[in-house]
Order: sequence, then structure tokens, then C-alpha cells
Amino acid sequence: MNIKPHNRHLLVKMIEEEEETKTGFLLPEGYERPKSEHIKVEVLDSSACSLTFGSHIIVPRHMIQEISVGDTTFNLVLENYVLATVE
Repeated sequence: MNIKPHNRHLLVKMIEEEEETKTGFLLPEGYERPKSEHIKVEVLDSSACSLTFGSHIIVPRHMIQEISVGDTTFNLVLENYVLATVE
């Protein structure tokens, strides 16, 4: 299944963040390190704007919209929330 973003939305793929494993402290089970306010994502469809397929961009984490259609989950972000491109 595929979707096509409209109204300046970008279809993006979340990039897995690398976990740093530091030893020396014993943390409670289930502890999760606080997540950064911003995240790097990969552009999958940008037909509504000037970014190209495969570009890596930085966006605010809370502005990513997760949409489920059937068994597939898509991530969209509005073009206005692109803070930077990563080259």
C-alpha cells in the first residue's frame, strides 16, 4: 500500500537512533534515556515541495504525524517544520 502526500506534507522514514552503551551506572529495568527534541528522518516522497527523495532532514520530533492505514504505518511532516538538511 502507498500514499501520496498533499498540501506540502512530506512522507518520511524514521532513522534508527544509535544507542550509546556506557558502563559504570546501574539503571532501573525499563529505564529509557530521554529522547532528543529533534530527529533526523529520510524523505521518501516530496512531490509537494523542493526536497529530493533520499534527503536526510532534521525536524521537531513532536511534529511527525503517524498515520496507520490497514497494516501499514506512514510518517508525515509538514514542509514548514524542516529545520535543516543533512549532507
